[in-house]
Amino acid sequence: MATKEKVTISLPKEVVDALREEIPNRNRSKFIAETIKKQLRKLKEQALIKAYKEAYTEIEKENQKFNGVTGDGIS
Repeated sequence: MATKEKVTISLPKEVVDALREEIPNRNRSKFIAETIKKQLRKLKEQALIKAYKEAYTEIEKENQKFNGVTGDGIS
């Protein structure tokens, strides 16, 4: 079982009210932890997508330098 740590956070009242209404008392910490994990995964995925797009742009720039060079008889 994972080690747990208590934290104190501040949330808007309407968020807390909705959480209390929708999620049973004993399940709220689990719900919040799972929601945060999903959001963190999403942020990591977005960062990877951005990095891949930047790398692709760099590769395309490099390829432009060699455009038209193939087939010039040099092996």
